[in-house]
Amino acid sequence: MTSVAQKGPNNPGLDYNHAEDPTYKQYRDEAKKWHDKRTEYSQQSQNAYQKGDKQAAHELSEKLKDALRKAEDANKRAAQYVFVENNADSKGNEIDLHGLYVNEAKWVLQKRIGEALRTSQQELLVIVGKGNHSQNGVAKLKPAIDELCSEAGLNHYISQKNSGVLVIDLAKTPNIRLPDSWDTLPFDHQPSSSGQGQQQFQQQQPQYQQQQQPQYQQQSGQGNAAPNTGIPILDSVLKLVCACLK
Repeated sequence: MTSVAQKGPNNPGLDYNHAEDPTYKQYRDEAKKWHDKRTEYSQQSQNAYQKGDKQAAHELSEKLKDALRKAEDANKRAAQYVFVENNADSKGNEIDLHGLYVNEAKWVLQKRIGEALRTSQQELLVIVGKGNHSQNGVAKLKPAIDELCSEAGLNHYISQKNSGVLVIDLAKTPNIRLPDSWDTLPFDHQPSSSGQGQQQFQQQQPQYQQQQQPQYQQQSGQGNAAPNTGIPILDSVLKLVCACLK
């Protein structure tokens, strides 16, 4: 990823563009395929049940669950892949959310803000894009992240240098208290050996919904290992996202 200063319409060829990445597109397309199958199995199961064929309804219900699991797996691979590609060379106060679904981006940013507060960072530059690649050209990520910051009472604004970058000014936000509903566990948090700890760790992962729409569309390929950028906070983010989304 190029620096925030380089991003924008004046430098169209410098930034990694997930919308043109066949690996990313393959993952998202695979997820959509299985979501479509889930919808198909759901309708068939309901029809079978209404006809009194409970055995067929049950079998179709199991197929529905399997299709949903495969869709979620594909979306997780897509999220991991695009996050690593976009953030491999980010600066310590940057986080690029391009290519993530809204719920994926909100989950990652909640943890990143929590980490920033623990390490006394002054600001975060959140790259949300302008919505140019969104369905019907309507931005989804930017308003969702704006709402997330407002929910926490964080001082934030769109950068004057780039309308696709949202600046979170932590230094000018007094008495910060993040919502209890936020997942702000440290990036190096490990589950305990107890069932409760494992359940808590699993709850860190973003939840996928059937009607999920990508901020941009695309992806497929092999799972990415988190790169070592040399920036401790960013390395923690990358490793955590890769671990929790696998």
